[in-house]
Amino acid sequence: MTQSASEITVTPARDYGNEVGHGWPVVVEPAPGELLSSWLHRLAMANGIPPQYFGRVLDVAGGDWSAKLDRDLPGRILNLLVERTRLPTEDIDGLALNRDPLTRLRMRQTTGSGDARASTARVNRLQYCPACLKEDRAPFFRRGWTLATRVSCFRHGCSLRDQCPACGGGIAPSRQNRLLRQQFCVWCDADLRKPTLPAEYDVQRLERLIDDLLRMHVAGHGRHGKTSLPAMLGAACFTFNGQPTSISRLPHRVRYVLFRQLADGMTHLQKRSVHPAIDLWTRIARAAPKHSDLVALLSAEITSQITPGTKTRSRHPDLADLQQVIVRLHSNRRTSLATAMPAN
Repeated sequence: MTQSASEITVTPARDYGNEVGHGWPVVVEPAPGELLSSWLHRLAMANGIPPQYFGRVLDVAGGDWSAKLDRDLPGRILNLLVERTRLPTEDIDGLALNRDPLTRLRMRQTTGSGDARASTARVNRLQYCPACLKEDRAPFFRRGWTLATRVSCFRHGCSLRDQCPACGGGIAPSRQNRLLRQQFCVWCDADLRKPTLPAEYDVQRLERLIDDLLRMHVAGHGRHGKTSLPAMLGAACFTFNGQPTSISRLPHRVRYVLFRQLADGMTHLQKRSVHPAIDLWTRIARAAPKHSDLVALLSAEITSQITPGTKTRSRHPDLADLQQVIVRLHSNRRTSLATAMPAN
């Protein structure tokens, strides 16, 4: 707009939509290992929208809209995100937990009331490592933290946390109604990065063995027939508040104590007739002290397949040979465990 002594001239501005097209003004690159909901929260804030209201932009209802997308990302929303961010489809789809072979072991998301003083707001939603959030330039939540079999941080060796250290409220970034980063509690604004205690060695050892077994399962996913390690682990029921409860529904403090009891040979399992889940948890716990020996044995078996003096190797690994090695290792492990424990 310009003004002279005799007149005022108004010049129309160019249409914003024609200037930027259908894309959003700011695009945030996903961090390695980031959970879809975490990326969506950061994307919303970068574009000036508090996460609580970003669900409306994506036409997803509910206070826990992003947790729903973690486990079920509809094609229409995926296409919308690709169109507005111009990021590759596989990069966005890979952040979600749909089509996940470890679904039975992912922590269950529950609905809170929105009031930090209410009991429904204090259930576990997400767990996290305070040290990781403190190191992040832009704090984000990892996919690995959604596993109920994870109770400590493999990087820092400290216990994870699933509630605010100040008010005890659940971790629910999707309910943030202000432009605050994800390291702040949505209920009381306290900093979530208060350090936790180091995890006990026996707990970490058992946890890492389970993680290695799950990695082997994922690597051979689809070749196990009807047998699924995550399904068997998730089928076991533990006593919590007097009720049989699967591990995916237990809060972090209970799961940590459970791992400690398993490492010490004490369990609170409810027997089931359909799945041998009790025996599986017990056998894994008894094998944990020899975890390093098992890894060394697997490494030796793989190395022995390489002919000494061979200078060139195939660019593509022989997966059939590797699977045979894993089968032999599993057979040896079962034999050693059978001699180490009484018959059921």
